[in-house]
Amino acid sequence: MALKKLCGIADIELTVRFIVVLLFWSRESKNERWMLFSVETLSLRHAHLQFLVSFCVCVFALRARLSFSRFAISSLIPSLSLTLFCLCISLQVEERNLLSVGYKNFVGSRRASWRILSALEDKEKTKGRDENAAKITDYRSKVEEELEKICAEIIDMLKENLIPRMEKSESADAAETSVFYHKMSGDYYRYLSEFRASPGREEAGEKACESYEKATEIASGKNGLHPTHPTRLGLALNYSVFHYEISNDPTKACALARTAFDEAITDLDTLDDESYKDSTLIMQLLRDNLTLWTSELADEEGE
Repeated sequence: MALKKLCGIADIELTVRFIVVLLFWSRESKNERWMLFSVETLSLRHAHLQFLVSFCVCVFALRARLSFSRFAISSLIPSLSLTLFCLCISLQVEERNLLSVGYKNFVGSRRASWRILSALEDKEKTKGRDENAAKITDYRSKVEEELEKICAEIIDMLKENLIPRMEKSESADAAETSVFYHKMSGDYYRYLSEFRASPGREEAGEKACESYEKATEIASGKNGLHPTHPTRLGLALNYSVFHYEISNDPTKACALARTAFDEAITDLDTLDDESYKDSTLIMQLLRDNLTLWTSELADEEGE
């Protein structure tokens, strides 16, 4: 049966196998234009395409969790990005969460490495071991290059693909998904501002703030999210961390975290069983941050 006439559930496996072969063949041959043409000419039903997106995102998330091993997950990113672009399909909640977790795991190990290397570099410089410090600096630069590439990839995917499609969507969860994507964009701009030097640090910080503000505007709008919604609470948590760590504004960070926590605690009884665990966990993190930050502010005022 010709691929463009595939329509039965039994043919999904064949469809997926064919597209996956295209993805990896195009990656090896670096012939992305041929792959784009091949995918676009397949007249597959929406259900098949959505299944394919789910499959690709699941593979990406799995390989992100195995990024510490011999698997080179970076080789899959262009294929994933191009797949989402070609198929023109918005991600469902499960797929969206898998994509987020995949990139978070992918970036998280490198952010941790960068912090460790920076601390070691400062330590070696303090002890006058310039040769060791130079080697660490070189390795840190390589980690920064990887972080730049990963963050740029997901930010482009959000700006050029996922966010524009969601803004045109009339689905019931459009507001929640828009908040999720703008928050995600703010997070990755924040990651860039953690290691960039000026003026790149300030530029990334401004864009992170813009993304967080847009997400906050949607979340607190007329058709926005309830104060106890995990996505809205997660936004408040990350935005307050941005103010504290990047903007160096602990007062604003505390005000934002306290407002989010107080609004949520007032309506805690309205939480359903599905969201209760996630929401209360984020609220605990907000309270922990508030305790730490207010204590530090009090110490500074005491001095």
